[in-house]
Amino acid sequence: MRRLPSLGIGLSLLLALVMMPAGAAVVPVSAAAASDTFTNPIAHSDDPYIIRYQGNYYFTGTDGCQGGYLCVWKTATITGLGSATKYSVFKIPGCPAPNCADDWAPEIHYLRGRFYIYYAADAGSNSQHRIFVLEDTGSDPVGTYIEADTGYPSGELHEASDEWAIDPDVFTTTQGGMYLVWSGWPTSAGTEQDIYIAPMSDPLHLSGPRVDISAPTRPWETIGLNVNEGPVGFQHGGRTFISYSASFCATDSYSVGLLTDQGQNLLDPAAWVKTGPIFAEHSGVEGPASFVPITSPSGEDWFLVHSNTAACDPGRVIRAQRLYWDTDGMPLLGYPIADGVPIVAPAGELGSSGTPDPYVRGWGSAFGDAAEGDGTDGLQSGHWQIPGPSGARVLASPGSTSSQVFRASNPNYQTYSVAAQVSWQGGGPGDSRYGIYACYSDHLNQVQALIDPRTGEFLTDGVVQGIDAGWQSTALPAGFEAGRTHAILVRKEGATFTFSLDGSVLQQRTFTGTAPVLLSGQVGLIAENASASYEGVRVFDTV
Repeated sequence: MRRLPSLGIGLSLLLALVMMPAGAAVVPVSAAAASDTFTNPIAHSDDPYIIRYQGNYYFTGTDGCQGGYLCVWKTATITGLGSATKYSVFKIPGCPAPNCADDWAPEIHYLRGRFYIYYAADAGSNSQHRIFVLEDTGSDPVGTYIEADTGYPSGELHEASDEWAIDPDVFTTTQGGMYLVWSGWPTSAGTEQDIYIAPMSDPLHLSGPRVDISAPTRPWETIGLNVNEGPVGFQHGGRTFISYSASFCATDSYSVGLLTDQGQNLLDPAAWVKTGPIFAEHSGVEGPASFVPITSPSGEDWFLVHSNTAACDPGRVIRAQRLYWDTDGMPLLGYPIADGVPIVAPAGELGSSGTPDPYVRGWGSAFGDAAEGDGTDGLQSGHWQIPGPSGARVLASPGSTSSQVFRASNPNYQTYSVAAQVSWQGGGPGDSRYGIYACYSDHLNQVQALIDPRTGEFLTDGVVQGIDAGWQSTALPAGFEAGRTHAILVRKEGATFTFSLDGSVLQQRTFTGTAPVLLSGQVGLIAENASASYEGVRVFDTV
């Protein structure tokens, strides 16, 4: 778009937890629309929204629908979006009219047996932006739409505050509740964009006042401008989530944040816990945001985002990637996969083989190097036994000097804690170390913490922009027994890491470079010439 509750976990609690569509088609960007693999980006557009209905996908976006129309694109495959058929479904009225200009972020929804398109528009001035609804005249998602009879001019979805509002999204819960979420100004001053929610009595009417559930207060939400926008509500495993976009869309730092409902009362601001960014700039992909999930015919979860090419819009492109779920039920997006890297197409679609992805097990190669194919440290190696999502065992092998395995925890958390119960079970001659990667962005940016029972040392090291920061050693506590289980805990706050062993802080280090470094990363297990056991591996977002 053109856009002019903190989770605190103390050390004792962490340790306790550880120890337990008519018109010309858009020119395709990717030629692999119906093959076993595809590459990003897949289309030219922005503000994506997508649904699946009776065997086809239906897509809406802000750009790409010229001639004063709102459009819907129809495609049999997600990866075929770039060559989808475009249908002009609504002619935007001429000015003066409340919805005659700046028609942004249309979303197609199928609610209670009818198709609706929700969008934001104004009468020629940005400060007049409000939310409007279109309703289909039949039962065809690419048929004709008219301004819905909401009781207000031009199909406005009226909200009592009558403040600036954009990026509407409607979602329903398994309990049958219907809600509208959007991005709005707290006051007419327009100094920031917050996320609001309100209950709906039906697809055309709100049944209560707006509730502010997220304001841009964290550093990653205030780059360029103070922005929370593009909310999308969805459910998984009985939990309700709202994704949103943070910071100014013209910056590389435009990213995806997440709100998770913890109290079952979606209208209670205190029930929402914020984490993020859960998807951010990486591999040359700048400003990835506007997340929307979608499920393939076989049941695979995927998501779309747009990313920048130069500025906000026009000129953004659409990207598709697999959506996984972490062991705690949180959505796991990984890193943006670079342009041109082959990706296995969604299973169940025409031309898809459905080859299993290596990340689906929760353990494997690191997201960063594995996605780019340009590193060695981040590739899984060694003889590992993986009994479950929070434990592992590595066996030392003759001639093996190091071994590692990575957990598919969210690699975009910037402030977090990682904990594990570890025990040494032997090793070859010489140094024999075991421990964790506290942060692994790629092989050029990483931090590790290791125990060497033979030298009696607790060791930490960091690599920043390819430069080794050097090992720092602290003596292990008196009476340390390697064969017993010990708790490693590392708390990361930006580039500062606090290292603890069995509840005692042993080191604190800050890693700096010529640019912001180690902002986020995946966690992993590492052993050098050692057999070791790991249990209770946990990652906590501890903003």
